[in-house]
Amino acid sequence: MEVTARISEAFVNARSRYERLDRSWVNTFAKIGSLLPRSLLMVSIQRDGALDLMLRRMENELSQTTQSIASSNIFGFHYHKMFAELWVGGMYETFRLLNDQTRKLVPATDEYKSLASGLKLLRVPLEKHEIAGDRKLAEALQTYRTPPRNDDREMYKYEKNDPLRAHIMPSGVSVRGSVMWQVTDLQSKSSYWIERRQLSDRILDLWGDKAAFCIAGS
Repeated sequence: MEVTARISEAFVNARSRYERLDRSWVNTFAKIGSLLPRSLLMVSIQRDGALDLMLRRMENELSQTTQSIASSNIFGFHYHKMFAELWVGGMYETFRLLNDQTRKLVPATDEYKSLASGLKLLRVPLEKHEIAGDRKLAEALQTYRTPPRNDDREMYKYEKNDPLRAHIMPSGVSVRGSVMWQVTDLQSKSSYWIERRQLSDRILDLWGDKAAFCIAGS
């Protein structure tokens, strides 16, 4: 049970280190999870909150090192990124569920829609290996391969009807040690970077202990 004990200890340690953020996540999963009382939504958000605290601990450790990722612990960062992708997928599903076509459980404020859009722009390439909303492409999209090959195959055409189409988002690490990705936003016809930690901060601002909140329609 040594591995299990170490993993459990790491999560407990992260929770005790960030007590204020932990309280904010508790408030979030109690508040949002109760909107669907006969479900495990509360448990899902509780899991994503625990994962966020663990990631913040890892991010802080990474931001404090002066070494490059490649020379410090490349395998450690692999697991860091794996946790970050798992967190994105979980939060995306929560946002999708709360305001889909048949449920309107929370107000669709501008901030809510912005967060939902950002999570979708990340989740689709990470889990479906394609550009979010690519069905709206009127013509092939010229893009660059990731990771770069440094040859004549560097650029390629991304076509929505190609069964072998694929997209790998460029990724990196912010100064705060958080994973960030460069998304392709077809709606705004732009490309920009999204940091995982900033998304988390915004979610807690929206639903955390100091946030004003009301059930949609109330």
